[in-house]
Amino acid sequence: MGDGDSPVLQRRRVAKELREIRLSCGMTVQEVAVAMECSPGKISRIETAAVGARLGDVRDLLDIYDVPAGVDRERILDLVRLSRRRTFWWHKYAGLLPPESMRFFGLEDGAAGIDEYCGNLVPGLLQTEGYGRALIETARDAFTTAADEKGTADLRVELRAARQGLLTRADAPVFRFVVNEAAFAVRFGGAEVMADQLDRLARAADQSNVTVRVVPMDSKAFAAAGGSFRIFTFADHLADPPIVFVENRTFSTYRESPAEVDVYVDDFAELLDTALSARRSRQVIKHWATVHRAARAG
Repeated sequence: MGDGDSPVLQRRRVAKELREIRLSCGMTVQEVAVAMECSPGKISRIETAAVGARLGDVRDLLDIYDVPAGVDRERILDLVRLSRRRTFWWHKYAGLLPPESMRFFGLEDGAAGIDEYCGNLVPGLLQTEGYGRALIETARDAFTTAADEKGTADLRVELRAARQGLLTRADAPVFRFVVNEAAFAVRFGGAEVMADQLDRLARAADQSNVTVRVVPMDSKAFAAAGGSFRIFTFADHLADPPIVFVENRTFSTYRESPAEVDVYVDDFAELLDTALSARRSRQVIKHWATVHRAARAG
């Protein structure tokens, strides 16, 4: 997809335009809710793209804002129609993961650039099946049931493999990954799985659109320690401002305000300053692959 075609990006654009129109009219969310005969929460969810705006609701909002018939009105309604498409590949996995993950896939699919700090794990887009399965099969959340544990794990592995097509498609984003060296010392899935995983990581670093940088275990302290986040940037910076996805053990969140996004942009810049060079990072990855191979041979 890419270049803004993602329905999730179209939804963001609708939300941004509706909020800007409301503010230009000098109306509060509460006043709009009264006029719409709905809750203020509904208006807020539409304006933050937490839910997809329905065509009828947007028509009503444009009427309230006195947006006349013409090019601007039809352009906004066309954006709504695009945002309501359900032909995206990840829709088949709805229900397998939390709802915010569905939005995540849309942002990932439409991004021009992705900066990711994954802490003490290999980033999902660079994981082998063996490493990913070792992680997935330990999952304990509301979306993993004991009755369907194996089936759920298989679907999650399938989903991860589908996402990885993003790395090599014709309009692939530019990726910058930063990983802690400590992630290479553990043996998720065993020594053989880890050796294969590190080989995969080294190969990925050879791609022209992928950079992998390693934070050494003897590094100084840095602000992002203990966290995990991704910064999505898009081809049209004005229509689609950057957004940050912050991932935690039991919940995830999106940060969109420029001030908050800047915090993560600065954190990522600090990570790049702290990390080894791309060439030295590749050497460290290969070193740990050799360590795990020796353990396997032993």
